[in-house]
Amino acid sequence: MSDIILSSPNISERGHEWPSPARVVIRALDRLGYNKREIILYTSATRHTIRNILHQEHSYRSRKNKVYKPYLISVREIRQYIRYIVRDWSTRRLSFEQVKVQLGIKASARTIRRELRRTGYRRCIVYPRPYISRKQAVIRLGFALDHRWWGTSDYIVHRNNSKVGADWRKVI
Repeated sequence: MSDIILSSPNISERGHEWPSPARVVIRALDRLGYNKREIILYTSATRHTIRNILHQEHSYRSRKNKVYKPYLISVREIRQYIRYIVRDWSTRRLSFEQVKVQLGIKASARTIRRELRRTGYRRCIVYPRPYISRKQAVIRLGFALDHRWWGTSDYIVHRNNSKVGADWRKVI
């Protein structure tokens, strides 16, 4: 038995799964002709565990027989829902329950919200802001051009001495 090295630690806790390297060792010992009692002494696995590992088709754990729940909403449908929601102002304001009713979706509103969030869609309320008039834009541009050197090391070089200057650090 000294020629075989157990490459992973034994799992002594009940209910935990044996890692694939330990499974490989158990199967290798069986192929070399060791009986189950010798394998139990070498690996400290139970007789039931060794029997289950030897009856499995592969050393690694396979999830081929696992039955997955089908998704209620496919990725393609989610993209269609997002296109519908962002189409105009009235559809953006709809609740997920209203979206469900209008589009005839069989999933719950919570599922719709979760799937949209998973794809990166995020809803928020836009804060209404007044538009800037042409006159205000010209005034702002003039102020920015006059004070573009404030707070930089070139402030002293570009300052016009005829104007009373200030610094951005002094502006509250």
